Amino acid sequence: MLYIHQSNFDTKIESNYHGQGPALRKFKEEYYEPFRKALFNIDFTNATTDTFVEATKLINVYAKRLSEFSSEHGIMSQSKLESTLLEELSVYLFKDIPEVKRKKLDFYNKGIFAGLKINSNLSLDIIKKDVDFCIGRKIKLSIEDQEPIVLTIPLVSVEVKTYLDATMFGEVKSSSKTLKSANPNSKAYVLMGYKCLADEHVLAARQDSTLDELFVLREGEGKPIDPYALYIYWREISSAIRSVTTNNSLSVPGRLLMYNDMYQRLIAEKKNK
Repeated sequence: MLYIHQSNFDTKIESNYHGQGPALRKFKEEYYEPFRKALFNIDFTNATTDTFVEATKLINVYAKRLSEFSSEHGIMSQSKLESTLLEELSVYLFKDIPEVKRKKLDFYNKGIFAGLKINSNLSLDIIKKDVDFCIGRKIKLSIEDQEPIVLTIPLVSVEVKTYLDATMFGEVKSSSKTLKSANPNSKAYVLMGYKCLADEHVLAARQDSTLDELFVLREGEGKPIDPYALYIYWREISSAIRSVTTNNSLSVPGRLLMYNDMYQRLIAEKKNK
């Protein structure tokens, strides 16, 4: 599993970050580890909004303690303690996806396949990109007489930001375009703590962006994470995975360009009445 928040703690404890190694170790043992265990024990297989109200209470209590700890010990945002918490949340939310549990898919953030190019020796080089969170799989590719190449193919990639401003937005749009050009059936998303860019940037992106959606978890800086925003993020990513792993034909009537999941659920509910 990709526990980036835990890895951040471990690195800073080992290096005695700003002389705060003992304090960081104590916080990890007293707050992070119980939080991680409690969140991991929530089953998101058939989650409802109630599930996310429960989960978000845990997250907000821990996030508040983490923010207070950082302020008390002079730990700045450059430490990425708070931003890596947001990155790690997706691990808990999507650990119960059937393909993840069966090891058919996994979580990645390094070396995601972004294309191939011919080098000066006329052999192939892999173009790779790092992302904050990715659900995908590794495959081994053999081409002519080259050594087999291992590719990490994304089904879903998520850029995670504590906040999103116009400069960051331009960067994530460019990154998503690169990934989706190389992986045409992949989905690209942004998960942000709060929004720091004008509405017109978002409205314009609806027409020219390769991003599939942007999710905002907080009303503003310092505000708690909204459980329903986290829920719709979970539903969207889960649906995106299902659209690749289970949808092999088009169903009519209903939507054609997007996976027809909602229509099929309505039909199932009607049959069950």
